[in-house]
Amino acid sequence: MRERYARAVEVYRGRSARAGTALFVAIDADRGDVDRRVRQLREGLEQAGLPARTQGEAIVHLVPKRSVETWILCLSGRPVDESTDYRQEVDVDRRIPDAARTFFGWSREDAQPPAHCVPSLLSAIPEVRRLK
Repeated sequence: MRERYARAVEVYRGRSARAGTALFVAIDADRGDVDRRVRQLREGLEQAGLPARTQGEAIVHLVPKRSVETWILCLSGRPVDESTDYRQEVDVDRRIPDAARTFFGWSREDAQPPAHCVPSLLSAIPEVRRLK
């Protein structure tokens, strides 16, 4: 995604002038940190000579630490941490619909995510709120 990000932003900007458009960017942080991935995306725009993402743009960065399975399990109510690799976890796929509904609930303006919510997932909540 890092390699295609600048082009995707360029396409989004061209389309958003004509129609309601949003760009969702999902990239795992792996063992690094979320801020490093966000910096890489910002630097990709700079290198392409494009302006930085603005607050008013519906460009959403979703950066799960380790992998998206961490988020799915967390959203399913399972205690998880961001250093364990959950990619081989059994039954993750069947949890996706419920996890998506939970994420929607947690991202509502007045919602308070529970204490077991991992930091990278907490950082995604203001990102999806960009879509007002």
